[in-house]
Amino acid sequence: MKKACALVSAVVIAFSVAGAVPPAFAADASASVPQGLYTLEDEGAYNRFTNFVGGYSLLVDKDLRVDMRIAGVCATLEGPDKRISIFNQKLGGGVSASDYIAYSNGFLSNWTDHYLEYNGTQEIGGRNVHVTLWSRGRLSRIDNDKCYYACLDIPAGDGEYVTVLVSSSAPLHRSGGYAYPAEGFRTVPKSAPPYIRRGGSVNAAFRGWNEETETFYEHYFGAESPLTWGIFEPHAPGNIEPLKEYEALVDYSFPILLNYSNFENVHKHPNLLQRLESAHKNGRTLELTLQTSAVQSPGESNAVYAILNGAYDAFLTDYAETVAAFGHPVLFRLGNEMNGDWCPYAGYNTSRDPRIFVEFYRYVYSFFERADARNVIWIWNPNGKSFPNFTWNDALMYYPGDEYVDVVGLTAYNTGDYYPGETWKSFAELYDNIYYSYVEKYEKPLMITEFASAVSGGDKNQWVLDMFAHIRYYDRIKVAVWWDGADYDSNGRIARNYFIDDPKILTETFRRSLRGAFDERPADVLWKQDTFV
Repeated sequence: MKKACALVSAVVIAFSVAGAVPPAFAADASASVPQGLYTLEDEGAYNRFTNFVGGYSLLVDKDLRVDMRIAGVCATLEGPDKRISIFNQKLGGGVSASDYIAYSNGFLSNWTDHYLEYNGTQEIGGRNVHVTLWSRGRLSRIDNDKCYYACLDIPAGDGEYVTVLVSSSAPLHRSGGYAYPAEGFRTVPKSAPPYIRRGGSVNAAFRGWNEETETFYEHYFGAESPLTWGIFEPHAPGNIEPLKEYEALVDYSFPILLNYSNFENVHKHPNLLQRLESAHKNGRTLELTLQTSAVQSPGESNAVYAILNGAYDAFLTDYAETVAAFGHPVLFRLGNEMNGDWCPYAGYNTSRDPRIFVEFYRYVYSFFERADARNVIWIWNPNGKSFPNFTWNDALMYYPGDEYVDVVGLTAYNTGDYYPGETWKSFAELYDNIYYSYVEKYEKPLMITEFASAVSGGDKNQWVLDMFAHIRYYDRIKVAVWWDGADYDSNGRIARNYFIDDPKILTETFRRSLRGAFDERPADVLWKQDTFV
């Protein structure tokens, strides 16, 4: 392994919008990034990377480009064969260092896909650094897949860790070892703000939508578009009658229907076209969601890895061509809640590496491009809270890029208190922080892709009343979709009752609220308007 070399000639390279950015990367990682966030210094065999946002300095490989577009979450240095992602993690709230490391390394329980080489503590650079070394199978659909990993969890003092995730296309013993980032590690003052570059807006002409889809997008997601309501009803769109019964009760026709689809087999989806056509026949547009199965059988590979090895190419070709041939607008949501550990495509399940999801998302997107699907509006939709709620699993780590996203989705449920550790939360408690954070981070229109309130733990009807009073002040949210269903416990009992007609008074509340009968301006949002808007 390489050792830290003495400082030769400390040539400071300050990358910024006006700095010495390598031309190949100028339009990518460093565009519009302010000055003063970091420096690179020539230190012989390595460069020294000093991050003034994160408050640390360490050694990195030569010839890696620096990406500080989400410096408030992660600093990334990348070249063709190696990526180094660096995170600050403040521990507290009963979470110990061992908790942090064990939870973050939960993917290692999948021995089918991951080979653990080492997991323990070493003294490096005078600090007790936790080192995890592992690899996974090379994924054939990722160019030069970086499938060899080292994770260094470095104590930085005052309950803070700096996590350095190194991924390489070659075994690390052949590409410089793993210890060098920690060998010269030191802390520095945090003198720069936690910068995050705001995501860009949507250019309809660039998207190349057909006329019907462009008109649909402007109608529902334009700057002046009012809030529109959608619904998930388990039988729709195959059987539309139960939905029509609900609509008669609430005196509202929901134009957008949430519908789930899975990677059913490796060949084709069995009834995708029927779903699309049934919705269109009844004057509805699908929020069509595609997910991998949540169940991974013993000895079976994670479905995301199988997809990125080409196992589902025929399925994806047929799926994308079916949507394209349908021609009418489709809201397409791929791999929602990807920052939740219950999702196979979450970084928690894929080598502690959210980049795998980005590759998965872009790969699926490529099938729609080849099918010339000019009727697809892409929704990117993280969960409102990350599980695990660690910096490396922040939603921004899963963002595939502005050119792949048309609408940013929000999801948070009032799950009630049926299960230990869960508490009743108001709509404002769930959504204020998410909404105002997203307004700062993204220019794209926002959509609550699915949400609801359970019954256990509070007054569900009052929750809905408060929701209707509050949501009107989220003017960037253009569509909100109520999830009309239930979650069941292991004994088959309803754990979370999200039904739109339970309690019965709820249908009257929806009816009056959807017709605008409640127009009082709630006092609890006045300060938020003054503070954030």
